[in-house]
Amino acid sequence: MKPLNGVNGVKALSVVLATLIIIAVTITVSIIMAFWMGGLTGFFMGWERLEISNAFASRVGDGWDVTFTIVNRGVWDSRFTGILINDKPIALYGGNVTLLDGDDLENIDIAVKAGTTVTITIHFKEDGFHSGQTVLVTFQSARGGSFPREIHLP
Repeated sequence: MKPLNGVNGVKALSVVLATLIIIAVTITVSIIMAFWMGGLTGFFMGWERLEISNAFASRVGDGWDVTFTIVNRGVWDSRFTGILINDKPIALYGGNVTLLDGDDLENIDIAVKAGTTVTITIHFKEDGFHSGQTVLVTFQSARGGSFPREIHLP
């Protein structure tokens, strides 16, 4: 009987060596894919984490000043583009609600950079609200997040 030397006398790689090459290529490709997917995840999976850390109402001459302290603990800069009072846009309250920071009620644009704190003060006039009332104030971000807080008017 004649020994097998492969086709036309060419010897083949051993099965063990071929398996090692396949395993090395697979591991290399999986490491490259893991780094690539990790980079995409870090870029696309940032989150918006805004917290209303403090909110209080104080009585002033013709109503109440309600001050909100908002902290951005997320990885992205955020913007508030809307404020709802009892689930209605702030602009519908006309002169009964004003932003003391001077922003236009129709075009709210309040920037909150990542890692910073912003203070927003809203004045509620006595004409549209009364002492003892609970008011729901919801801040809406440009990314679609809603950040509600209930305030009791003293």
